[in-house]
Amino acid sequence: MADHNTKDPLLKKGKIYKDQPLIYPPSISTNQFCLKQMSVILAAYLTMGTVCFSLIQDQISGKKTNKILDAVYFCVITMTAAGYGDVGPETKLAKSLACIFVFTGLALGGFVLSKAADYIVERQEILLVKAIHARETYGPNDILKEAETNKAKYKFLTVLTLIIFLMTLGTLFLSLVEKLSYFEAFYCVCATITTLGYGDKSFSTRGGRLFAVFWILITTVSLAQLFVYLVELWTENRRCTLAHWVLNRKLTIQDLEKADLDDDKVVSAAEYIVYKLREMGKVSNEDIAIVVEGFKNLDVDRSGTLTVNDLKIIESFEPQC
Repeated sequence: MADHNTKDPLLKKGKIYKDQPLIYPPSISTNQFCLKQMSVILAAYLTMGTVCFSLIQDQISGKKTNKILDAVYFCVITMTAAGYGDVGPETKLAKSLACIFVFTGLALGGFVLSKAADYIVERQEILLVKAIHARETYGPNDILKEAETNKAKYKFLTVLTLIIFLMTLGTLFLSLVEKLSYFEAFYCVCATITTLGYGDKSFSTRGGRLFAVFWILITTVSLAQLFVYLVELWTENRRCTLAHWVLNRKLTIQDLEKADLDDDKVVSAAEYIVYKLREMGKVSNEDIAIVVEGFKNLDVDRSGTLTVNDLKIIESFEPQC
């Protein structure tokens, strides 16, 4: 029994090896799609939309303030599907362009802007954790661990805080600049961020539309992200409940038989961990089979372990450039 444990790759002198950082291929690296690239794509979309809609401004109905500003404003409310109805295409050409830009805009908003929101939220999580635990003696490592452990919760709280701030800002702006009552301003804010766009209240002044270009983009995407994080939080809570049940339930003889992958009547630490991960839904039988097959391919000498010699033998058979 003791020999079996000492041979276990996850154990060494009774201790489990420390976690090592995972290496991801460039195509799925979390930093691959950076904020600069997202900004360039968004800027290209808005620039193209502004040029197109400014050239056909006479084919768009509604109150005019400034040629460029109105074109950007129309592009943004089309992209976010806010659709107040205060401006709209009248000719076939204008309607055709609007159709093209609404589909490309929704795709852009669903991908690029959500990525941008994730990028920003991930960098604000630490600040939120610090604020929540300001009176506690949390060190830098404790804060990072807390943020990672409860990632879904802090992402949700961060976006919720941002939404409340943006709604307050929008209400005050509409009240002070667009001269709406506080109730009507709040009503307009709600209709805007949910993209209801009844059209009875909207941004009509030059300053209002300039503000709306940035505010509408941020608020509509933030609200969409809020619901995404809410579902993620609910799923994470269910996963944690399942994990707690799996890790604390009484182990049975049937469990040992299922966990004994190599049928040697002994369950190693690696086998136990794999069995528990499978119970928690972290891995599937298909995942395990793929990993086992990969191990067998690397185990050239069929010793049941991987060594430097195995890798050297594999490298010797690889074609040289």
